Amino acid sequence: MAIIPCLAATGAARFPDRIAIDHAGTAINYRTLHQRVSQVEASLKSQGVNRGSHLAAIDNTSLSLILLQLACIRLGAVFAPLSPRFPEQQLQQLLQQIDARFVWTTEGKPVGKVSALTLPDTGTITAPESSPLSDDQAPVSLILTSGSSGFPKAAMHSLANHLASATGSAQCIPLQAGDRWLASLPMFHIGGLAIVFRCLSAGATLVLPRQRDLLDTLREQPVTHLSLVATQLARMLNADDCRSLMAGLKVLLLGGGPMPASLLSQLDAHPVLAFTSYGLTEMASQVTTGPANDQGLSGQLLPQRQLRLREGIIEVRGATRFLGYYHQGQLQTPFNDDGWFHTKDRGRWTQGQLEILGRADNMFICGGENVQPEEIEAALKQHPEIQDALVFPESNPEFGCLPVAVLQCREALPSASELEHFLAPRLARFKRPRRYLSWPSDLTQYGLKISRQSVAKACGLIKTDRD
Repeated sequence: MAIIPCLAATGAARFPDRIAIDHAGTAINYRTLHQRVSQVEASLKSQGVNRGSHLAAIDNTSLSLILLQLACIRLGAVFAPLSPRFPEQQLQQLLQQIDARFVWTTEGKPVGKVSALTLPDTGTITAPESSPLSDDQAPVSLILTSGSSGFPKAAMHSLANHLASATGSAQCIPLQAGDRWLASLPMFHIGGLAIVFRCLSAGATLVLPRQRDLLDTLREQPVTHLSLVATQLARMLNADDCRSLMAGLKVLLLGGGPMPASLLSQLDAHPVLAFTSYGLTEMASQVTTGPANDQGLSGQLLPQRQLRLREGIIEVRGATRFLGYYHQGQLQTPFNDDGWFHTKDRGRWTQGQLEILGRADNMFICGGENVQPEEIEAALKQHPEIQDALVFPESNPEFGCLPVAVLQCREALPSASELEHFLAPRLARFKRPRRYLSWPSDLTQYGLKISRQSVAKACGLIKTDRD
């Protein structure tokens, strides 16, 4: 256990005039951030929030959420950001699951029997007299993640988990004063929360988007660091003002699986460092990181993480490993005696980098042979016209299941014969899809991951239990 000052206090002491947050066109330096966090801390304390309290906040990424998270760390309370897309009934169930005694909403409305907190007016700010100290091993956050059943689990992290994640990331991805990372992911996603800790740990600037559309945001707000999935990258590269959008970028962190070869070839024309990574909520975001590629390689192991393969399944532990799953007063610790967490992700080491082979619970049987959908998806993404691909099993009386592919293409869907010819040297016959469907036009993507279940449902295919 270590007792350390909070990030806002450290930033105020080390670089008070650097810009911590670019919010709605207003630059908030580290000194002011420290003062605002102190004000929120005092307000929460007066409303009954104290050490061990669980506070839920319903929003995407906002200045209010950042202030609440930092104030909770000072108070020893646990911060739980939740998606505003959850219906009221499910929100009430989630608040009960995580024992939230307090809730903050943008409308200031209570959720069920949990009354809403208020935040102070920041018009008048009183500077704090001292720098608060925090126990870095105490729990500070709850982030929802989907289990194999699809029912949300609440992963609990300590401050030490988040800080180790940020410092390990910095060993691979350069981030320094003057750099600006766009908060393009919601804070209820571990990737969004990780961006907050990376920026504040490095003395960089966290840019809160003013526009809902990513490209409009980039046109208004210059950034140097950006987290994207393949579909977002495709939109940038195909935009008429692509060169202008890419001009100030230093780093792209690409998620959501192997990058299509067509996008990486377009990216070569721009002087930007592009990385891909393997990470999970239970490890506070990144585990491995390396140069972006279309071979499905996810880079090398970052500092303060450990990874091993047991019967082809990835197991992880280290300073970023979460404390456990929290449920109604109980902390479930799904680790073996040596502290390893079984991810259910299949992988192998290739050329010194981790290659993700897919989810063990996505595998299906075709004519007695094991089929891993992610292997087929990676092969399809090497086609120059394919921007994204998902593969599902479809029941068949002779073979048990046959693979069906759903494709998102730059223009028209290639013919089945063309795709068969393309995949023949890359995949065994039983792995090649028997049908190809177009990507659902009305499907909306949130965060880094595509919901497999949503795509399967939209296409009328077999539903899966896991998103």
